[in-house]
Formats: sequence, structure tokens, C-alpha cells
Amino acid sequence: MVATIAALLVIGGGASWMANNHSAPAETRSEASAAASGTQQTSGSALAEGQLAATAQLAYIAPEHAAQALRKAGYSTEEQARIMAGIKRREYRLAIMPVFDAGNTGGTIAIQSGSMRKVVVLSPKPQSIVLPITVAGEVTITPLSNPGVTGIATGAITVLGPEALPVLHQDEALLLSVLVQ
Repeated sequence: MVATIAALLVIGGGASWMANNHSAPAETRSEASAAASGTQQTSGSALAEGQLAATAQLAYIAPEHAAQALRKAGYSTEEQARIMAGIKRREYRLAIMPVFDAGNTGGTIAIQSGSMRKVVVLSPKPQSIVLPITVAGEVTITPLSNPGVTGIATGAITVLGPEALPVLHQDEALLLSVLVQ
């Protein structure tokens, strides 16, 4: 039993490393992300200049728990109604994405999924963000505060455990391909 769990952790860690290999050039990282998620990039989905790519597997929030999760997440009543209607139409799935400051540099980021946008002031302690994930499964993370020379190092807790996302600098954005499980 222990050997099986250890093997699964090693496999999951390897897949995570392959999907987010930060030592490779951006083109290689985006190709690795596409390969890990089982998708292929076409010329229509090519990354814009200054845009990084990564893949993340996030925890799923069941539709019967969606209303409670949205209330706790701080969405306005209008946003809650719009998201709940999207869930009923099967346009959205709710996912939870705890984010944290992976580089102890601080900073403020915007996390956008579809038309919903959340502003997060990063801290070393993870903050759980409830996101309505569209069918396309893409989340964009952009720095709002000046990232300085070191950039903003955001981390996320995924199904596979804590992961450091690519460091964001001025005029860069991270396109996160999301798998909800």
C-alpha cells in the first residue's frame, strides 16, 4: 500500500515537473504544458509576446456546494447569481485554487477566469480562491503591483501539491490551462 502511494506521488511529481519545467525556454514550457494536459497548440492558440504558460490540476467543488462556496469566497450577489446560472447551464465548473507568495517578494496579482476577476495580495500563507472555470479551462494571472527586478513568484496548491508557477515580470501574464478534478 505504501509503495503504491509512493509510486503515485513520484509519477505525479514527475508529470508536474515536466509540465512546469522552469529551466526550459518559454516555447519548450508551453509545449510541455500542452503535452501534459493532452492538448496540442495550434496557431490560433499561440502565446502572445510576454505571455507564459503552465498547467494546473485544481480541486473540483460539486454543484450542490457551489452556493455556499461562492458566499464564503466574497463574490457579490450579482456575481453569485451569474456564476450559479452558468453552473446550471454547464458553462462553468467551480474549482478552488489556493495561491501564495512562492518567492517571499510580495505583490498583488489579478486572477481572471472568463469574465470573473479576483485581486489577491500575495502572502506566504495560502489564500483559497474559488474560481468559475469555463469550458476552455483557462485562467490568466497578471501582476498588478510593480514586480521589480525579481518579479512576482506566485505559487498554487494543486491536486498534486504545492507548485511554484513561472515568475511574472512587468508586462507579462501567465496563461494557466486548468484541469478540474
